[in-house]
Amino acid sequence: MRHANRTKSLALVTGCMAILLASTPSTAAVVDRDGGELRAGVGAAPVQTLFELFTDITMATLSFGTLEPSTETEHPAAWVEYVRPMGERSRLIAHFNIASYEKQYLVESTGALAGEVSDTFYTFMLGAKHDYVRTGGFALYLDAMAGLSMLSSTTDIDELETDNNVLLAYQFTPLGMRLGGAVALDIAVGLGYKGILSVGLGYAF
Repeated sequence: MRHANRTKSLALVTGCMAILLASTPSTAAVVDRDGGELRAGVGAAPVQTLFELFTDITMATLSFGTLEPSTETEHPAAWVEYVRPMGERSRLIAHFNIASYEKQYLVESTGALAGEVSDTFYTFMLGAKHDYVRTGGFALYLDAMAGLSMLSSTTDIDELETDNNVLLAYQFTPLGMRLGGAVALDIAVGLGYKGILSVGLGYAF
């Protein structure tokens, strides 16, 4: 059910963006613009939220099996990027995103609420993008990024505990699509800290 709701939300966002693009007066080719581009959007299933699997294992081990996972809430990666030309088809990327999740745990024997664990990831990455197809207002691209992610964890079970860690972050996108001119729809499929499927809007200047 959680994945179905996430898919519906992304479909709604994509539809709204498509309507916005259709209302823009110009779809001039990206190649004619030599400035930068600002992009913003959301990414579904970023790899950092999969840390919840390790959290379940850790909680089960430390509690000797007396706790079980219950309700969980995942928030997609909300991201912003600055893209700068680096040649005819290549771009430099500076990327930042925030992703988080919360999960409640129950006492297995009674079903009572034992507490909650929440993790928030602040990720900064640098990378490069290459357009392997570009014609008019349409482009297909791939990109790769690497950087750091600061993990802020809060555990509220028995007593309140907080912890901060720095992790290596990455994103590889073998297939991305940019559709539009100065204002463009951006859809990408990849793996990493940005998400498996990301949807956003870009403004080239």
